[in-house]
Amino acid sequence: MKISSYLKFIVPSLVFFIMMKFFFESVGLSYLSLIALFLISALSAFWVTKHRFLPIILTMLFTTSSVLFLLTLGKNNFQQLYIIFSSLLFTITLIGLNRFFMQQENLKQKEKMEAKILDSGFNLNQTIVLTSIFLLSSGMYGLYLDFDLPVWSIMFAISISIFFSTLYLTRINFLKSKTLELHLDSFKNKTFTFYSFLFGFIALELVWIISFLPVNHLTVGAIILSFYYSFWNILRNYLRNELSRKTVFSNLIFFMSAISFIFITSKWDIV
Repeated sequence: MKISSYLKFIVPSLVFFIMMKFFFESVGLSYLSLIALFLISALSAFWVTKHRFLPIILTMLFTTSSVLFLLTLGKNNFQQLYIIFSSLLFTITLIGLNRFFMQQENLKQKEKMEAKILDSGFNLNQTIVLTSIFLLSSGMYGLYLDFDLPVWSIMFAISISIFFSTLYLTRINFLKSKTLELHLDSFKNKTFTFYSFLFGFIALELVWIISFLPVNHLTVGAIILSFYYSFWNILRNYLRNELSRKTVFSNLIFFMSAISFIFITSKWDIV
C-alpha cells in the first residue's frame, strides 16, 4: 500500500490528537473539542469503510473510553504520553475497520484470496474493543470514586458499554463467519441483542459486587476486562458451533486465575 493511502488513517488521528490536547488543556474549548472528538470519530469510521454505520459503534466506544480514562490522569508527563498512545490506537482502529469491512467486500470478488487480511481486521477490531472496555471501566470507576457518584450510575454506564461492545462484536463475528463460510447457526447469530443484554446485565451485577470492595479504578478495569475476555471467547465459539468442554474450562480457569492474580497483587485501598 502506498504512503498516500495511509493518509486517510493518519489525518483523522492527527485531528484526534489535537482535540484530545485541547480537551484536557483548554477549559474554554473543552466542550467544543469534545464535540469535535466525537464528530471526527464518527466521520472517520464512516469514511474509511465507505459509508457504513456499524463501524461508528467502535470509534465512538474507543473515543468515550479514551476521554474517560484521560479524566482520571493528572497534568503530568504520563498524561501527555497517554494522549499520544490513544491517538496511535485510533489509527490502528481505523486500519482495523478498513481491513475488515473493505476486505469482506473484496473476498466476495476475489474468491477468498485475502482471508488473512479479513482475519487480521477482525482481530484488530476485537483488540480495540477489549482495550476500550478496560479504559472505559477504569475511567468510569475513577470518576465514581473521585466525585462520589451514586453507585447505580457507574453500574448503568459500564453495563451500557458492555452492551454495545457485545452487540458490535457479535455482529462482526457473524459477518466474518458468513464471508468465510464457517459453521453458522442463523438463529444463534441473529439474536445479537439478547447476548448483548445478557453480558450487560452480568457486568452490571459484577460492578455492584465490586463497589463493596476497597479497590482502585485500575483494579476494577482489569477485573471487567478479564470477565469480558473470558466469556466473549466462550460466546464466540458457541456462535460458530465450535464450543467444547475444553474451551469452556480453559476460559473459566483463565478467568479465575486472572481474578486471583489481580486480587493478590492489588493494593487493597482506594487511591
